[in-house]
Amino acid sequence: MGTVALRVFIYSILPLIMAVGQLCLDKSSRSRERTLEIFLLYLFGIGVAGSGIGGFFGHFFISDSVAESIGWPTGNPFQLEVGFANLAIGILGIIAMGRRDGFREATVIAVTVFGVGATVVHVSDIFETGNLAPGNTIQNVGNLLKPALLIGFLAASRRVE
Repeated sequence: MGTVALRVFIYSILPLIMAVGQLCLDKSSRSRERTLEIFLLYLFGIGVAGSGIGGFFGHFFISDSVAESIGWPTGNPFQLEVGFANLAIGILGIIAMGRRDGFREATVIAVTVFGVGATVVHVSDIFETGNLAPGNTIQNVGNLLKPALLIGFLAASRRVE
């Protein structure tokens, strides 16, 4: 449970804490537009890029450990596909940090579809098999929280622009 909960904290909560920390230290960036931009940069950089690239490494290089944390059988080649999907989302997160031309919206759509889709699969597995492994339960918090934060901050940012 510890590793899964730590991942949820690092990729969903830590970006918010770091953004608040930067805003407290940098008094010059007090405009609403700049404040929202700082939150988005941390969410895209850590929440999307870090999580995506980290997910790639987990599903690609230590796939059996990841499968065990989810409560699923090891040796499944679909983990490699999920790893590459995570890598693609991670790269989108890096690019989204510097783009404001609709690329951020596209990245948020990808994160949301992947996160909600993964949650549907995990919740279905919980109901069908009773699998309450941490990777099948706790991870869903991050799968839903991250898109919600991204949608909220991006929508607020677009309204301010």
